[in-house]
Amino acid sequence: MTPHIPNGAEHEVVVTGIGLVAGQLTDPEALFDHLAEGRTLITEHPLHKEWGVPCAVSAHVDPEVRQQLADAVPEEAGPLGSAGVLAWHAAAQAWQRSGLPRRLDSERGGVFLACNRMVMEPAELTALADHVDHEAGALDLDGYLERLDTAAPDAAGGLDPQRYQKIQPDSATAALADYFGAAGVLETHADACAAGGMAIGSAYRYLRSGTLDVALAGGAESLTTLTSVTAFYGVGALAPADGRDPAQISRPFDKDRSGFVIGDGAAFLVLETRAHAEARGARILATVAGYAGVTEAVKMTSSSRDGSDYAQCMRAALTDAGLAPEDIDHVNAHGTSTEANDTCEAAALHTVFGARAAQLPITGNKSAMGHSLANSGAAEAVLSVLSLQRQTLLPTLNFTEPDEVTSGLDVVTERRPARVTAVLSNSFGFGGQNCSLILAGAGGPRS
Repeated sequence: MTPHIPNGAEHEVVVTGIGLVAGQLTDPEALFDHLAEGRTLITEHPLHKEWGVPCAVSAHVDPEVRQQLADAVPEEAGPLGSAGVLAWHAAAQAWQRSGLPRRLDSERGGVFLACNRMVMEPAELTALADHVDHEAGALDLDGYLERLDTAAPDAAGGLDPQRYQKIQPDSATAALADYFGAAGVLETHADACAAGGMAIGSAYRYLRSGTLDVALAGGAESLTTLTSVTAFYGVGALAPADGRDPAQISRPFDKDRSGFVIGDGAAFLVLETRAHAEARGARILATVAGYAGVTEAVKMTSSSRDGSDYAQCMRAALTDAGLAPEDIDHVNAHGTSTEANDTCEAAALHTVFGARAAQLPITGNKSAMGHSLANSGAAEAVLSVLSLQRQTLLPTLNFTEPDEVTSGLDVVTERRPARVTAVLSNSFGFGGQNCSLILAGAGGPRS
């Protein structure tokens, strides 16, 4: 293989800050320790049983933690919805840890946020129904919006007049860019379950090209709500609870997997060119060595069962990094616990790594964290950075027996010390949005 030649050391992309919010935890190290101990974030949701949802468990952000975070957002951060609040805290934590000044105030900084568009909740749908003329088959949307604009905050079925500004994902992107003074490039990614990885990958490309010096990249999601849970259950993606222990429901690569468990959360990384980070004496945590984002359209809810589309994406990331399959020490798998995704990903891993797949450690973080959709790729990138730093692999919960496709993979089931120089982190989304990131040690993948 011809080695990839970067644009020069000054354009190598490094990680200088990480931040994360998940469950009751509000920092990455606490989450890493929690998962390393074989513990889960998946519990019964306080409202799901009341709603009558068949899958009444989720990896939601604890309501008390969520309120504390909302109360702590400074006024100058602007109006933020539920996902935006989580995004702000994870982003602020990553920014502070990077050692950058409170405001960058430079056009050479950017913000890359992954967040899927929010859906309407029951109170909103009820209020909207008042403005539907069923005989004419028409909706008086102007009247509805005018009602919100002129209403007191508790009017219109308890709706916030600023609700629609708050829930637009790009509103949070703009708020973060304004707060940190990093408005050179603003991108909001809604690439389904691959969005978090795509946001990081796009930021990486801007930095590597020399267009930016600093990027705040990550994801946030707040979808453990009635409408979202009902919709995902309706298409057969969510695992039914069936009276089981919540901790045992998400089972990536296991033959008894039956669907994913939905989650909330936010995770961000501060990325910089190596030259910029070294010039200011920043502590470098890891490098982003490679990235590939590949779009295919085999089927809305799954890719080619032979894994060829996923394999293409992984190989493209390896080529971008100038690495061979044998240079990868660990795979942080997408591992949703759905029959279709795990089959595709397992087949792709066998294709790309061949016989070595049996000795290549694989972790499925969603077994303990659930699937936070647009945020999942960002959260798993943060955990991959910590695996590189701690030289420790996290366990995959509930993996007891493979099926005929997932057989032959080294699925990590207990915390494992290991030499880790390069991690392949996969994110594969509905609609054929496929992403692979390669994260490496602070000195690069060959250090």
